[in-house]
Amino acid sequence: MRLRLSLAVAGLTLSLVAWGQMGSQASVDSTAVATTPNVDVTKVHIDQLLGSQVPMTSEFKDWDGSTVTMGSLLGVRPAILVPIFYNCTGVCNVELQSLLATIGNFKSRKLGVDYDVIILSINPTEGPELAAGKRKNVLNTLNMTGAEKSWHFLTGSMPNIRSVTDAVGFKYTYDADKNVVNHPSGIMILSPSGQVSSYMYGAVYDVPTMQADIDTAKKGRIGAKAAEVFFGCIHVDPITGKRSIVIENVLRVMGVMTVLVLIGSILTLSGKKIIRR
Repeated sequence: MRLRLSLAVAGLTLSLVAWGQMGSQASVDSTAVATTPNVDVTKVHIDQLLGSQVPMTSEFKDWDGSTVTMGSLLGVRPAILVPIFYNCTGVCNVELQSLLATIGNFKSRKLGVDYDVIILSINPTEGPELAAGKRKNVLNTLNMTGAEKSWHFLTGSMPNIRSVTDAVGFKYTYDADKNVVNHPSGIMILSPSGQVSSYMYGAVYDVPTMQADIDTAKKGRIGAKAAEVFFGCIHVDPITGKRSIVIENVLRVMGVMTVLVLIGSILTLSGKKIIRR
């Protein structure tokens, strides 16, 4: 029993250390706001434009190469809009995995019945082939009825991409010469008519909040502003609009502190067992 406990704790400790290192590595990757220490925060952030209308005529290619418009993907039910890009190795993957986990824990809201998901690549060099690969991975992970028709993986030209990201207040930078994207992390819930109903900042999305946001959007209503949050290395106060740089190594520090607490707990428990014997 003691051996199993030690192995389990050792594995957890190593996982936490790795997690802390990943957080540190993400803080120097150029794929997301959390990543680049010299990002211009006046150009990389999310403005909560509640009630703003998404341009329904903006054209994109779906994963299979077919041409679609935002209007053709909306109109029936709400949609979760996820602005990321497919070659991203940073916070995009965290966002997507978190979304999959959240949706997988829905108890009453059904994909394709109560909501759809629209993944929008914000890198204009990406095409349907990359989108199709990401779609395959997502569907294999989700393994949910209705996902095939209700998840859209879009790519498009910069003017069309910007028409949507500007409408929802998703501000990011793209360096065409270096093909580098710096972007914030967060998703938007769109009403069936294409209005921005609510926002969820960061890369972790809780089930009750997302379900409530989907319900609000389904009724064609506009939700309240998202609460103050931290995402990446930027602190955003959605009420005042003020932003400030946050310590980039916070994840590493949290990981180390957690490991130390676990080690202390293990030593304490081991001491008690020795005394009892």
